Amino acid sequence: MTENAYYANFPGLTGGTRQLQAISDYAVDMFDEFFHDVSATSDWPGKDDSYAKTMVPQEKKQREGAVSTGKALTEAIVGVGDGTLANLKSVLTTLGGNLDAIHESHIDNTNVSGGAHGGGRH
Repeated sequence: MTENAYYANFPGLTGGTRQLQAISDYAVDMFDEFFHDVSATSDWPGKDDSYAKTMVPQEKKQREGAVSTGKALTEAIVGVGDGTLANLKSVLTTLGGNLDAIHESHIDNTNVSGGAHGGGRH
């Protein structure tokens, strides 16, 4: 294997997370604009004629379905971004903890008695 299995490309992870955050922000903005535009066109002229009475319920159902789908898609995009950010934080926390543990387990070579590991029990 040519790559280290324990290596994480932090600049790449951070850059990717920033991109996902930007995509999430853009998706939220797009949905907000879509919802505003759909809401502005929800009124139907001529509500009393037979065509309007037939079409208004169908149009309302389609509009609500489009809004629901758009909201679900936006929430999914934001969820991917949030999950990736949480994963990055976890990787960084694990790395920090491991580096701290390695540093703390450093052997004091001035107190060596009986070998490289201090002759102690393991």
